[in-house]
Order: sequence, then structure tokens, then C-alpha cells
Amino acid sequence: MNSDNYKFILADDHKGNKALVVIKGELSTKLVSNAKTITDTRFNAVADQLKKIIDSASVIEKDGEHSCN
Repeated sequence: MNSDNYKFILADDHKGNKALVVIKGELSTKLVSNAKTITDTRFNAVADQLKKIIDSASVIEKDGEHSCN
């Protein structure tokens, strides 16, 4: 797969809960059902950076006027 086959998704439920998802390939129900918590310590530095990003990020509606936060 090439580098153009990545998708980045942010979900926000207006209660402070957020999900940041990186998808390589196609999103499917099977892919989601296989999701697990990452325990590989090589991910720790990236996880710290992602925490800062998701804490300050919000979902913008398509009209660009309203944030979900």
C-alpha cells in the first residue's frame, strides 16, 4: 500500500470523549472489532505527542462555523 492510503479520523461526543484513529487501507467492521490497546513501549513517545494534539483538537462541522467542543 502506498502512503496515500492513510485516513485520519477524529470523533468528539460533546462530553469530552474523543477518538483519534489512523487507518491504513480500508475501514471495516472487522478491522474495528480487532482493535486493541497498544502496549508496545516503542509507541510511548508518539502517544505523548498525540495526547497533546487530541486534547487541543475538535471536530469542525462541514460549514466550518461550529466546533463540537
